[in-house]
Amino acid sequence: MEKRGYKFHRLILTGYLRALADMKILKEREVPPAKIYLPAKVRKKDIYEIVGERALERSTSSEEANEISLFCLSKLFGRVIFEEEFKRTGIRDEPTGKIATTEERQEAKKFLTSTGFKIANSNRAFIPQRDFPEVYLEILESIINEDYGLSHLVKETKQTRLGI
Repeated sequence: MEKRGYKFHRLILTGYLRALADMKILKEREVPPAKIYLPAKVRKKDIYEIVGERALERSTSSEEANEISLFCLSKLFGRVIFEEEFKRTGIRDEPTGKIATTEERQEAKKFLTSTGFKIANSNRAFIPQRDFPEVYLEILESIINEDYGLSHLVKETKQTRLGI
């Protein structure tokens, strides 16, 4: 590392490696007399990231993906969505929804605070302006089927007529 311009004492580097192991980012394995650090399992995406990705896959523009993500999160959680939460979808634009009333914002903030999620007072909350019920169901189905390994149970073709 010194050849590349990094001058760290080995104890500092060991401290960082142990901290990463404590955070479950790395796995520590003993191979006497040394310890080997390996990458742990890939971090699972949270619901915000998953919804953002699926909305981008099903939309024709970034603005539509924005609206779909806001609708899906609002529908899924049954409340307004804060800017801070929306940023976690990976969609760079600001949410394109109606700004929530003070009462709606305070009610959602109170609920989130009780669950341990901290929201800054300056953080705005949004309500979707458009509904996407079909896309919402598609995204929900894809999350359940793909993320829980159930896609092999889904019939590929759709029934076109009633079997009476």
